[in-house]
Amino acid sequence: MLARLVMAVAAVGLFLVAYQWGNQLRFGSGEPPTIGGVLLRPAPSLPDFVLTDTLGEPFGRGDLLDHWSLLGIANLAGASGHRGMVRLVEVYNRLADRPQIHDSLRLLLVTADAAPKLARDFEGLSTAIAVLSGDRTAVADLATALGADPDTALNGHDTEPPALFLLDPDARLVAVFPSAETPATIADDLAALAQFRKQRPHQGNDDAPH
Repeated sequence: MLARLVMAVAAVGLFLVAYQWGNQLRFGSGEPPTIGGVLLRPAPSLPDFVLTDTLGEPFGRGDLLDHWSLLGIANLAGASGHRGMVRLVEVYNRLADRPQIHDSLRLLLVTADAAPKLARDFEGLSTAIAVLSGDRTAVADLATALGADPDTALNGHDTEPPALFLLDPDARLVAVFPSAETPATIADDLAALAQFRKQRPHQGNDDAPH
């Protein structure tokens, strides 16, 4: 009986050592994890902007605070809008077993074309989804602030989904996921960045996500 107890304690100890070693390997250097997308360092703060939600209420930078946001810009009624929404939902669904990021993630699709019924249909897919609209100048300015090509953001792309932009709970642009990045990889990246922020809550604003 004593031997079994000793073996059990040893097994737990081995697990804890392995876990700590794994975290040290990935986060111990103070560096953020390597991701498949493009990690921005330092993570720039997004300037203020004003868009409108489907209820006609203004939506700006302050509405991004205190939760993670995954944002795409697309022509809502075109192919890019549908591809962008599918991509956002696929990422979200792949995080269902990781509540730390899943429950705090908002999916934002920004558009310059008015299609209110379609926007409401998209929002009906999940309470995490918000479709935001603005005039072409406002959307182009936001695309520029995110480092996207305004023309592509406004007019969409015939064959590729829009790039996605990850904003942390301080409304800073943490990462960009190009069109070729798969939903599975994006989900893994989001989970890793959320874990990094949780383990290093006092990381300075001049560094990657804290």
